[in-house]
Amino acid sequence: MVPYSQWFLAGAASLLAMVAVVVYVLALNRRLQQSKHELEKEIAERRRAEERLAEKENRLRLIIESEPECVKLQTIDGKLLEMNPAGLALVDAERPEEIVGSSVYRFIAPAYRSAYEALTKRVFQGESGVMEFQIISLKGHHRWLETHAVPLLGSSGETVALLGITRDITGRKRAEEEMRRHNTELAHVSRLTMMCEMASTLAHELNQPLSAISNYTRGCMRRIRSASSTREEILAAMELVCVQAERAGEIIRSIRAFVKKGESSRMPSQINAIVRDAVRFADPEARQHGVGIRLQLAEQLPPVLADAIQIEQVILNIVRNAIEAMDSMKFGKREIVIETALGECDALEVRVTDTGPGMSSVKFEEVFDPFVSTKPTGMGMGLTISRSIIEAHGGRLWATPNPGRGLTFRFKLPMTREVHDYAA
Repeated sequence: MVPYSQWFLAGAASLLAMVAVVVYVLALNRRLQQSKHELEKEIAERRRAEERLAEKENRLRLIIESEPECVKLQTIDGKLLEMNPAGLALVDAERPEEIVGSSVYRFIAPAYRSAYEALTKRVFQGESGVMEFQIISLKGHHRWLETHAVPLLGSSGETVALLGITRDITGRKRAEEEMRRHNTELAHVSRLTMMCEMASTLAHELNQPLSAISNYTRGCMRRIRSASSTREEILAAMELVCVQAERAGEIIRSIRAFVKKGESSRMPSQINAIVRDAVRFADPEARQHGVGIRLQLAEQLPPVLADAIQIEQVILNIVRNAIEAMDSMKFGKREIVIETALGECDALEVRVTDTGPGMSSVKFEEVFDPFVSTKPTGMGMGLTISRSIIEAHGGRLWATPNPGRGLTFRFKLPMTREVHDYAA
C-alpha cells in the first residue's frame, strides 16, 4: 500500500505540472493574440496603402486620360503598350484595341521613320529628346506631330519603356508654310522693285560692253579694208570683241537669275561668291554716288546651305540702303566694307559696315519693322524681308551703331549637318 505522503507528493507534482502547462498555454495564447493583433494591424495598414496606391493610380490614369495631348508608352522596337484617348484621336482610332500591341511605325511617314528609330534608341540609352515628324492616320490623314520622349524607368532603374508626350502641330506647320510662301512672294516683289530702281544703272553697265563691241568690230573692219594689220592683230582685236560680248551676256544672265521667280532652292554655296555677285550689281550705283565698296573676305570658308539669290538680295538691300544714306553727306569718306568670317557655333558671319550718318536710337529699334523707312519714297519693307529671309535660313540679322559714325549690319547663317557632310 502506497503511503499517504507519496500520494500527496504525486498529486502535488501533477498539480504543479498542470499549473505549468496552463501558464505556458496562457502565455502562448497571449503571444498568439499579440501576433494576431500585429498581423491584423499590418494587414489593415497594407490594405490602406494599397487603397492609397490604387487611388493614386486611378487619379493618375484620370489625368492621363483627360490630358489633351497624346501620352503613349512603347517598347524599343516600337510596339505600342498604352495610349490615352487624345493619342487615339490623333491616329483616328476609336478603341485602344485597334492600336495597342501594334507598331508605332505603321503611322509614321516613311521619311521620318529612321529618325524616329534613332530617337527611340537614344531614349532607351537613358537620353531624352524632341522631334517633329509626320504621321498618316488610320483614315489616311497626314498630321504634323511634335513629341517629347523620355525613358520610363523600372524599379531597378532600367528603362522599361519610352514615354512620349505628343502634340498636334499641323496648324502651326501650315501657318509656317503659309508665312514662307508669303515671304517668297514679298521677296519676289522686292526683287522686282529693286530691279526697276537699278534698271537705269544696269542699262549703263550693259551699254559699256556693247559700245566696246561696236568699236572693236568697226576697228577690225577698218583694218581688213585697209589691209594695214596682220592676221594676228585682227584676231587679237576679235578676241576683245568676244570678251566684251561674254561680259554683256553674263550681266543679262545675272539679271534674269535675280528677277526670276521660283521656289527657294538651297544648296551648299560659297558665301564669298555670293558677296562678290551682290557687289558686282551694286558697284555701278555705288560709283555713281561716290561710294567705295571694299571687301575683306575670309579665305577657305566652308560652304553654307543657302538660296544664293535670296542671300544676294539681303546683301544688296543693306548695301543700297547704305549708299542712299551716305548720298546726303557733304563731307567725310563714303565707304562700305563687307567682311565675311567664320563665327561662333558653326555659323558664317557677314558684316556690312558703312561710314554714313547712322540713325537715332528710336529709329534704330524700329529699323526692321515693316513700313518703316527713312527714305521719302521707300516702302519700308526691304529690311523686314531681309530679316525674314535670314531667319528662314535659320540665321539672325541685326544692326549695331559704329563707334564713330555709321551702322554695321550683321547676319549669321548656320552650317548644317548636310553642309558638314558636303565639306567633308
